[in-house]
Amino acid sequence: MLKKKIAWERWDEDVIEQEIVDNFYDLSQEDDDEEAVEDALAFLQKIPSLVTTPMGMYQLHDKMNIVNQFDCWMGYTNFDITKSVQDAIEKIEGVELLSVMTRYRFFLGVGKLFEFSSVRRLIEESLCDLQLDEDTEEAVDIIREDISSDRYWAIFVTQAGEISYASTNSESDEDYLNKLSYYIKRKKKNGGFIFQNE
Repeated sequence: MLKKKIAWERWDEDVIEQEIVDNFYDLSQEDDDEEAVEDALAFLQKIPSLVTTPMGMYQLHDKMNIVNQFDCWMGYTNFDITKSVQDAIEKIEGVELLSVMTRYRFFLGVGKLFEFSSVRRLIEESLCDLQLDEDTEEAVDIIREDISSDRYWAIFVTQAGEISYASTNSESDEDYLNKLSYYIKRKKKNGGFIFQNE
């Protein structure tokens, strides 16, 4: 069975505007008169541009355009987006808009007061059954065995499988507390795993 994955593509106004300009240039390539092309582009900017989004058609610069309302992303999966998958995504904090487009694709609008990186990590953790591979798990066990005699310890594993750790016997060890704080911030931002003693 394939390991579950989600790929992300940003959906924003700059991409849409560039598409409109590129399409116009493609149509006007036959016209060698630069002045005529510039006049036509100036005229084009005065006309409200309609764009098609997964949630309907909007004027490009309309305040109600979803691109202006949310941080928009297209998600691509290698697994079926079932009703339970849809429900799991909708429960993630920060997901304000969700539209399932096809069996393997969904459109996501993240609320403006949330960071996409955090929302993305929560969605991936919820849906992709993230777990350590055998080699990484073995390395974590060896490190845990080595540092478990210390009163306080923490092992951090990034999603890429990089391992770092810290341990101490002092409750107020500043170096240990700084490292632990760093591990927590990295996990919150990019995902990963933290193992600690009780």
